[in-house]
Amino acid sequence: MKKILSIVGMVIAIIEIAYSFVGDSDTGQFFGIDMNIWVFRLLWLALFGVVLNGYLKERKNS
Repeated sequence: MKKILSIVGMVIAIIEIAYSFVGDSDTGQFFGIDMNIWVFRLLWLALFGVVLNGYLKERKNS
């Protein structure tokens, strides 16, 4: 079950990053906080990396 949640989290992060390039906006909203679009993308990329790392560790242990 934890693997499935990790995969869902990674998909959501990739969708958010991709949509930020499609939309024409100078700011992004991360949990209700408006910020520069590049900081927004960097935060989602970092979140993706953390979830991917957890997924790979979980996959290695099982």
